[in-house]
Formats: sequence, C-alpha cells, structure tokens
Amino acid sequence: MYKSMQKSQKFLDRRSSTLFLSLILACMFLLSSCSGDGSASANGSLQKAVPITSTLMPTPAVSPTLQQQGSMQLETFQQWISLMQQYGGNAGHYQQQYTNGQQALNAATSDTAYQATLHALNEQVLAIKLPALQAEAAGLQQKLSQQANAWANKHTYYDSYNGTTYNLGYEYQAIVNYPTQGQMDSSQTVADYQYAIGQLNNSLASFQAYQVDFSDKTPYNQVHQTDTQLIQKYGDATGNVIVVSLAEQAMRVYQNNKLINSFQVVTGMPGHPSLPGAWWIETRQTDIKFTSGKKPGEEGYYPPTPIAFALQYHSDGYFIHQSWWRSMYGPDMQFPHMDPGGSSFAYQGSHGCVNMSTPDVQWIYNFATVGSTKLIIY
Repeated sequence: MYKSMQKSQKFLDRRSSTLFLSLILACMFLLSSCSGDGSASANGSLQKAVPITSTLMPTPAVSPTLQQQGSMQLETFQQWISLMQQYGGNAGHYQQQYTNGQQALNAATSDTAYQATLHALNEQVLAIKLPALQAEAAGLQQKLSQQANAWANKHTYYDSYNGTTYNLGYEYQAIVNYPTQGQMDSSQTVADYQYAIGQLNNSLASFQAYQVDFSDKTPYNQVHQTDTQLIQKYGDATGNVIVVSLAEQAMRVYQNNKLINSFQVVTGMPGHPSLPGAWWIETRQTDIKFTSGKKPGEEGYYPPTPIAFALQYHSDGYFIHQSWWRSMYGPDMQFPHMDPGGSSFAYQGSHGCVNMSTPDVQWIYNFATVGSTKLIIY
C-alpha cells in the first residue's frame, strides 16, 4: 500500500508539472499576441495597430520685405513724433499709436495680418505730418521773435537828428508778422507749411549773419565772410548774386562767387522795413511812376514819383530802384537824418525798397536778369 501511495503521488506530481507548464505556454501565447503588430478589437478579433505620430502645423511666417517696411515706417513715425515734441506739440496721442502699432506688428504671424497693421500705421504717419509741421512753424516763428527781440533790446541807435532811440535789427522783429505770419495764416497743406518753414529757417540764418556782420569791420566794398556763407547756403556760388547788408547799408555784387562791384544804399525805415531773406529779380522796369496808395496827410504818403530804373524782388511793391531825391547813402541813412543835397523826402529811410543813386542803379539794371539773378538781404 505504501508503494501504491508513492506511485500515486508521483503521478500527481507529474500531472501538476504538466498542467503548470501548459498554463505558462498559454500565457506566453497571449502575451505575444498582445505585444505583436495586432490588437484586440471590441469583439475579440485582432486588428493591425496604426502607429501614433506627432504632426506639427507649420507656423505662418512674415516675409522679410514686409518686416523691413514695418521697421522703416515705425522709424518714420517716431521721427515725426520727435519733431512735434521738439517744438512743443502735443504728441501723446501719436506716441500711443506708435506703441500700439509696434506691438501689433510684432504679434502678426502672417503676411495678411502684418499688411493690415502696416496699412493702419501708414495712415497714422500721414495724419501726423500736418500737425507736426504746424508745431515746427510756430516754434520757429517764436524762436525768431525771441532772438530778434532779445538782440534789439541790447542794441539800439540814438538818433541825434530827432532825439529818438531806435531798435537795431528792427527788420527781423517786423518779419515775424510780415511776411511770416501771412504765410502761416494762408498755409493749408503739407507743402504750404514746408515752404513757410523754409522761409523761417532762411530768416533765422539771415539774422545770424546780420549779427556777425554788425560787428564786422571789413570795409563795405570788400568780400564779407557772411556774404560767402549765405551764398553757399542758398546754392548760389555760380551765377549772379546781389547781396544787401542791412547793418552796413551796402550792396555787394558777386559773379560766380567773386566780388565785382559794391555800392552804398538806403533801405527801409523803422515801420517800413526792407525784407530780409533770399529772393530773386522778378521784373525789370524803366520810366515808371510809383504811387503810395495813400492820401496826402496819411502815414506813408508820398506824391506820385517818376522812377527811371526799378527791379522788383518781392510782390507788394518791394524794389531796388532809383532815388533821385537823395544825395546821401550808407550807414544810418535808414533813420531820420539831414540830407542837404536832397529833397524833403530824403530825410528818412525808404518805404521798404532798396534805394540807390541813378548811376549805381543803372549799373545794377544792366547787370541783372529776370529769374536768374538772386538777391540776398540780411
């Protein structure tokens, strides 16, 4: 019986081993099925697995050409803003537009979005131009006024003829109102204000030259450094240029930047100043008659006056012309004075014109040509 039981136990051990091995093989089969290239479906069948991949969508890019346009337009916008700020204009609104535009351009991820922002920025740049130029013109006008008034307060002329003290450089105090204010009042477009600004800058340059020339002891009939500087500034180194010095009451004539003649003159009196600036000969006339447009007794009246030679350099009746009623020309003759050889109309300066003796103005008349002969008064 004992042997029989041992045999039974061996049989059970072998059967258990076989069963255990079968279970292991079954598990390995199932595992290989799951880990292979198939997968179990909901109904128990196997399907081929689809590989999972990460697909990145391409990021839209802004073209380099558009980006360059944006950078340039932002730079232009900032320049206009800086100009406005320089002359005291209120640029806060435009500075905010600049910041918003810059942020929008940086945030754009496609050409379409970038172009839309760039278009809006272009419109803003166009919109700031006129107010910026208005601020610049007003600022330059104020600068000229302040400089002219400050200089005049320190430089005066006591006229012993009538016991009156006059401001020197009164011509520059006057042009703040005429023609400058008139130009600004009539300006409406960007081009209008650009012209007015150009004239203001010319007036400032002329005033700087006037101050230097006032202290210059060079004889009136020799080349002056201030003449040369202004001729260069206005690009008139070639051709014929007439230069009138208000401080010296003198005229110097240049041809291709060489002095060829000089004269003493009389310019506008206080209250009727000659106009500083850069002009040109507009007309040449002979044997004409000047009238004041005033009635006898009114300020500025003079009787109808025959003139043999006249060259207009500015509208509203500004001429270089003959003044046969005078016998004296030169320094301080624009102020009231005694002229023993002249008529009763010779005792003060002109009404804004440049007066010359008959032989001198005849020489100028023959020298000048309409349109091409330049005139600088400072």
